[in-house]
Amino acid sequence: MTEGYAGVRRRTEEIERILESMAGLIGSGEGTALGTLGLAGDAAHLRARARDLERGLFTIVVVGEFKSGKSTLLNSMLGKGTLPAKATPCTAIITVLVHGTNDRVAVYEVDREEPRFLDWEQFVREFQLSLQDQETLQEGRALDRFARVQYAEIESTHRLCDDGVRLVDSPGLGEHLSRTRVTTGYLRQAQAVIVVLNATRILGQAEREFIENELGRGRLENVFFVVNRMDQINLADAAGIRHWVESNLASHFMDDDGRFDRDLYERRVFFVSARQALTARTDAVDQDLLAASGVPALEEALERFLTSGDRATAMLRSAVAVVEPVLARAEHHIEQRRAALDRPIAELEQRRGEAESRLEGLQRRKTEIERTVFLFGEVVQRKIYSDLRAFIEGMREAWDEDSRRLMDLDDAVSFKNLLASYTQAGAKERMAAAIGEQVQHYLQAKFGWWVERVPAVVEGDLRLMMAEVEAQIEEFELALDEIAAAFSGAAPRRRTPTDPSANLADLALTMQDIHGITEGMLFPSDWADVIGTMAQQAIAVFLVGTFLTGGNFLIAILAVEAFHFGMHEHEAKKKVRQELGERLQQGLRDQVEEKRPFIEELIGQRFRALALAVTEAIQRQIEEVRAEQERILRQKRDENFSVGVEHKRLCTIEDRLHTLNDELCTAVQAPPSEHRARW
Repeated sequence: MTEGYAGVRRRTEEIERILESMAGLIGSGEGTALGTLGLAGDAAHLRARARDLERGLFTIVVVGEFKSGKSTLLNSMLGKGTLPAKATPCTAIITVLVHGTNDRVAVYEVDREEPRFLDWEQFVREFQLSLQDQETLQEGRALDRFARVQYAEIESTHRLCDDGVRLVDSPGLGEHLSRTRVTTGYLRQAQAVIVVLNATRILGQAEREFIENELGRGRLENVFFVVNRMDQINLADAAGIRHWVESNLASHFMDDDGRFDRDLYERRVFFVSARQALTARTDAVDQDLLAASGVPALEEALERFLTSGDRATAMLRSAVAVVEPVLARAEHHIEQRRAALDRPIAELEQRRGEAESRLEGLQRRKTEIERTVFLFGEVVQRKIYSDLRAFIEGMREAWDEDSRRLMDLDDAVSFKNLLASYTQAGAKERMAAAIGEQVQHYLQAKFGWWVERVPAVVEGDLRLMMAEVEAQIEEFELALDEIAAAFSGAAPRRRTPTDPSANLADLALTMQDIHGITEGMLFPSDWADVIGTMAQQAIAVFLVGTFLTGGNFLIAILAVEAFHFGMHEHEAKKKVRQELGERLQQGLRDQVEEKRPFIEELIGQRFRALALAVTEAIQRQIEEVRAEQERILRQKRDENFSVGVEHKRLCTIEDRLHTLNDELCTAVQAPPSEHRARW
């Protein structure tokens, strides 16, 4: 069954309402007319999940080479009134289109926690591609002036975004290492990927490498290939292009028996004219021209895929997985409060003093967990630095082959240019600049490969760290449960081997705010991979700031000066390449040694933030237990307080949580939960 964006959006809004209502009942403060249970951490966790749903259920990433028509395709899908009339000018940076009414554009940059906000005119002036920029991108070179920009976020009230879709317009493939890292990060989060191909230069090397390396070599269920600019192709050539595309993409549409799955191919490959669709929708809606453009067929296929019954329901049911442990803790919290209310005030005051001594003792557990994170952070720092040094040494050994494959020095080091470098003012500098650009391309490719492998280098250590931290957190939570139970006189909470850790759920919420890569990944489950990606991002920032900006010109001009007048052109090129390799490798070794403290500090910052997230979550739980015990004592001392009325209030909250849980199961089309059946 497929219910469409609107149907899934309605169900999503219902789930958001339920999560917010639950958070109001279990949180701190006034919450509802019933008051609350004082579980502030759990309430924050539910509200964060509600925000995730509100931000967008479906992420569609659009990728393709520069000038393939990605932005035109997006605007043709969005139609009139979505963006200002100039259309998106900023394909040199990642642009995320989300639901909202803010007219300003939020620009996120490296090493800045908060975005810069620009009005549309400022945004266009700063990020509009100049003719020189466009020439730079078409030649496969990087735009250094955008090196520190991660992405821009634009809010839209268009129906597509209103239904929960987040559209990500990426820069041209391979345009710059830092933005390529962000693009691949979005690819891991995306529910669907649109690869825009240019019919006038179909499936170039960069496109084929991207498909194989980033999307995968086998069957691609969630990838839509869109061959754009079909209106610029002669009718006589169109059939040949269609055949060429099918033959080159066939390996991604094979069934389990190794046969070509034509049905899937026709649901994932589209030949369109985005410009025709944009014209049809913005000037005066021309239904015939719009249908002929092929864009509506693509939109229908995306909607069917993203909202298919099983897929949408599975994504929405993940909300139940978040609610289950929260309801279990709320149930036990109510049980403990009821037991404490029936105890004499003198007994509770004595138990409160004993509990405080034990709570202070738990502070040591917090320090132990923090130390565990720091120790593993130091191991990761050393491993990443050691691997980077080994990689740079490997670059020297592979220089001859890689430099020929990744650099084109023939034009820069031509006999004409070599001769001019001795006879014309400024010619040597122009020649060095051309060589420096090729060095930049080489470094981007090489370091791009290395950055991709960073999480795998430290994966084993991160899994050990998370296992150790989880074990320490479990011991802490057991001790905290025992302290709360001893005060109230109720039995400690019954746990099963499959019970999720309350603190790790809270940690997940905090980490999302730390590193900013899980937005859109509603409920990540592998924190070792998440932390590895944190380290990967830190390294990408370092490389952009150190190796990929500046320095190449000086190395290149020294290589040019090694050329001796009178050499044969072939010998001259060989000499320049050899000198360039030696100076570049020495420069890299010096740089990485000099920057070792900086590398370690970048990674250390991530682990300090992680340790802080853990310890803050632990402290929050300690304070919640302490505050709950003080609250009960204040109530018992109050002459106007009625134990019977409080029992009734707790019973009403419990019943309301039951009802909300039933509503949640209905909204996500799931059977009643285990805890609801037990209640």
